[in-house]
Amino acid sequence: MSKRNNENQKARLALSLAMGIRAGAWAKENGVPRQTAYAWARMPEVLKAVDQIRARLIDRAIGRLTEHAIQAAEEITRLSKEAESESVRLQASRAVLSEMLTITDYATMERRLAAVERRLRQTEVRALDR
Repeated sequence: MSKRNNENQKARLALSLAMGIRAGAWAKENGVPRQTAYAWARMPEVLKAVDQIRARLIDRAIGRLTEHAIQAAEEITRLSKEAESESVRLQASRAVLSEMLTITDYATMERRLAAVERRLRQTEVRALDR
């Protein structure tokens, strides 16, 4: 097999692994020796590709859910204002407050984690420059 073909195979393996397909099953389906697939699956570049693919898939899923989340938030807000039943208005109002706190906590943690990761990268770069 050529080096280019191996790289293409590794990319396809990474995609399959990211989607939850086992290396052994992928090897059988693609005519690659099982041990080769397992060895490739442990390679840093394949592991990195799997992480990147999963991150993109998660981003796409979040994007699709965002529209529905906005619609759900609008409906909950509407219910909290217009529902005839006092108990429905109360539940909807509680949901608005609860979700707002959850989202705020998540956004705060996301920002803090991003700041820590930036500092860590800066530290690593400085260490390499020495």
